[in-house]
Formats: sequence, structure tokens, C-alpha cells
Amino acid sequence: MKVLTATDQTQGRRGNDFCWTVEGELVLFPPIECDRGSIDDGCGCRRSMAGLVSRRATTTIKVASREEIDPNTYFALISDGLRDQGYVTEELMTNPEVNEWLRDVTDELMSIANAFAATTVLERRGDSINVRQSFPGP
Repeated sequence: MKVLTATDQTQGRRGNDFCWTVEGELVLFPPIECDRGSIDDGCGCRRSMAGLVSRRATTTIKVASREEIDPNTYFALISDGLRDQGYVTEELMTNPEVNEWLRDVTDELMSIANAFAATTVLERRGDSINVRQSFPGP
């Protein structure tokens, strides 16, 4: 299965790049994002993805093929990560609306990853995901 992961590849292509994540960790959209400023302002939350384990951000992400992950495992990893970060509690996770939101988050990440070949390096620019570097893939 293809997933989105943190990478430092292509860092420096933009002068405001940063990568404080762990190479290869799963990433997701920041659960909380400020609404001030522009994509390229000093904050960076509108151009970054959040590491699921490190809880840090990166402006570069990579599509990776992870055979050990299936959609249900991916959902569990995303849900557990958001719980561990304090965004949802065990009790909230049993709420059908919260569970549906978690499914939507997981589905969106899978959809983005599936739109690109494995090993493609991407960047987030607000609501857009753009290719930074693509590699021949299967």
C-alpha cells in the first residue's frame, strides 16, 4: 500500500523549507492549523505535514510503498497517533462522527498517496499537493 512519509529529500529547494520529522515516518495534515498569514510566512503550518510519531513538521513528503500496511492498519495508525497526540480520546474514538472524521482523514491520505508513483517527493502548498521530484516507478 502507498502511504505518505516524511523525507528530507529536496530540502532547500525553497528557502523556507524545514524538516524536523524522522525520515520515513507517516505524516498527516496538521490537525490544528492557524489561519493567519500566507503559505510562505514564518509559521509554516500551511505548507507542512505533521509527523505521526515525532509530532514535528516537514515541508517535504514522499510516497512510499509499505507492504506491511493495509487500509485497516493505516486507519489504526492514524487514529492511535492522533489519540497519542491528545487530539482524540478513547471515548471520542467511539463516537460515530469522530470515527467518520478519522476514516475521512485516512481516506484522503490514501487517495493522495495513490495519485502518485512510489518514491515521488511532494510538497504541500495550502490545499494543494505538488510534485517536487518524481522517479520512475512500477
